[in-house]
Amino acid sequence: MQNAIESSTAKVEPTFNNRTKLYMILAIVGAIIVFALIVFGLYQLGDGDESPLERLRDISIIFMVLLMTVTVVLLAGITAALVYLILQVKDRIIPMLEETTTTVRRMRGTAEFVSDEAIKPIVTIASKFASAKAMAKTFAARPSKRK
Repeated sequence: MQNAIESSTAKVEPTFNNRTKLYMILAIVGAIIVFALIVFGLYQLGDGDESPLERLRDISIIFMVLLMTVTVVLLAGITAALVYLILQVKDRIIPMLEETTTTVRRMRGTAEFVSDEAIKPIVTIASKFASAKAMAKTFAARPSKRK
């Protein structure tokens, strides 16, 4: 039994088969080759009178602009997804809150009913019993001797 519990609570590690690893390695190598070709192409497009440092500066500016564009597009997508999520949650939460309010009102009415109909008679009987007990104690008490 203990082994069954231990095996069910063991961490599940993601497993990659050889084909998946190969595809990942090929994708990474391909991305590096494409990046190198883009840098080489941009370097060759520079004027002959520019120094290599100026060419690399221009290439880095181009990459910064591209990365900023990708960042803006991703942030716009995330913002749109959050707006959509908020609207979906709002459409589902408002009816749920109305149902909760109705349930709370019903529970409050039930509590008042139980208080009025069940507890009040018990309290009345208990208070009458206590007063009868006090009265019996008073009559049964011996008179104290006074000096």
